Amino acid sequence: MSGGRLRALLRRDVLTICLVIFMADTVTGILSPTFSLYAEDLGASLTMIGALSSVVGLTQFITSMPIGVLSDRYGRRVVVALGMVEFALATALFALAPNAYFLFPGRVLFGVALVSTFSIGTAYVGDVVSREEQGIAFGLYTTAMGLGFGVGPLVGAAVAVGFGIAASYGVASALALVGAGVALKGLRPVRPAQTGSLTRRAGFTWGAVGPLLRNPHLVAGNLASLLMSASFSAITNFFPIYAAESHASQAAINSMFSARSFGSALARLPSGTITSRLPSRWVMFAALLIETVVVAGMAQTNALVLLGVLLVIEGIAFGIFLPSGQALIIEQSTAETRGQIIGIYSTAGSLGSMVGPLAFGVIAEVFGVAAVFRVTSGLILLGLLVIGCLYVRKRPAPGVRVTGVG
Repeated sequence: MSGGRLRALLRRDVLTICLVIFMADTVTGILSPTFSLYAEDLGASLTMIGALSSVVGLTQFITSMPIGVLSDRYGRRVVVALGMVEFALATALFALAPNAYFLFPGRVLFGVALVSTFSIGTAYVGDVVSREEQGIAFGLYTTAMGLGFGVGPLVGAAVAVGFGIAASYGVASALALVGAGVALKGLRPVRPAQTGSLTRRAGFTWGAVGPLLRNPHLVAGNLASLLMSASFSAITNFFPIYAAESHASQAAINSMFSARSFGSALARLPSGTITSRLPSRWVMFAALLIETVVVAGMAQTNALVLLGVLLVIEGIAFGIFLPSGQALIIEQSTAETRGQIIGIYSTAGSLGSMVGPLAFGVIAEVFGVAAVFRVTSGLILLGLLVIGCLYVRKRPAPGVRVTGVG
């Protein structure tokens, strides 16, 4: 990629959405290393911890398509700003929860916020950059995410050590409100092409999804999103508990997650650049293969240094996956269908976030936390085989738009 193209991307709309997403993932970074242990302190069992995470996935599953369509109709900026407000409300509810059951309403809001910010932010990037800029643009976008998710645990640990975990959630709430203001002030209004989209003219119908899902690139991307979301939920919900069982302190766990996120962030911009040169599906497939091996390795050790190294490598795999998966999906969209296709992609990811944690919670309760990582690795390997079969046996159906080679 030329330096001129990178400089062209460093403009207000791209930089602002990257800043907003950085702040959103700082909020999630404050929560992720501490939430399962916080829930345990409030009385949650391992199964209930899985259920608390599954509620987020269920909410994403229900809301992904409607929110995607709303962003097609009314523009991305307001949806993203509302998502940041939802983050603020969710984290405030976590901070005030008197017991584990009171965490559920906040988890619902948190799920809506994830769709409204990260998924619609992806659609916004697709709206404001050209096809030639997409690879590096998604590299920048996901790098901002990774940096936020790296800074979040450090901020959270600093506040939690002095004032408690609930206080760190209060800081997250305040940061999210600032992010909402940045989104409203800095993002320019963007909607699909003025000719109007199918969703704006006729409203969303599930019948419109069928032709889209006859495209093997979209099916592969959505299945990959489901698998990576399930794996991410296993890491965020059960790695802290696994590390704590291995005698890691909360500060050490936060540091591990921070190192993971910085490693992930460093991988994202190069990965975005690579997808401008290589088929994005190849890059995505490689990321899932690395994820399979590393997660399996976590189940084989309780040495904290080795666990930290494996977590960083897992973060790198996740960092490779994000821009390649997003590029694969955006390549198959038009301005009129982008919100809908992103909604489908987010829905697929939410299935992994919904079913995975609840199943993993039961597995952890019955067989131990290490078993969660073994099962996760096996599921990804099985999914890779299915994706391989998709590309061998299927071709895009006549009339289904396929742009580029993925």
